[in-house]
Amino acid sequence: MTYAAQRLEYPERKSELIAKKIDPMIVRAAKQIYRYYADSYSTQLPRPMGVAINRIDMNGKLIYSQLILLPQESFVPIELIELSDYH
Repeated sequence: MTYAAQRLEYPERKSELIAKKIDPMIVRAAKQIYRYYADSYSTQLPRPMGVAINRIDMNGKLIYSQLILLPQESFVPIELIELSDYH
C-alpha cells in the first residue's frame, strides 16, 4: 500500500499570494480604515472579515458578512491588513 501526503496550505503563504495581487495603495487605505475602527469601535463591534475599498476615491467600509463588490471596488482581507511586515 502507498500513501500520498496531503497538501498542506499555510496561511502565511496564502496571504503572501494575496498581497502580491492587491495594489499597495489599496492596502494602505484599508489599513487606515481598519486602524480608525480599532481605535474607536473595536470593543463595541465584532471583528470584520475585511475592508472593501473603492479604487477611484479610496473610500472604504468594513465588511462583516457576505459581500457583493461593485466593479470599482476591491476587497482586502483582514489577515492581510493585520500583517505587520506588509507595508
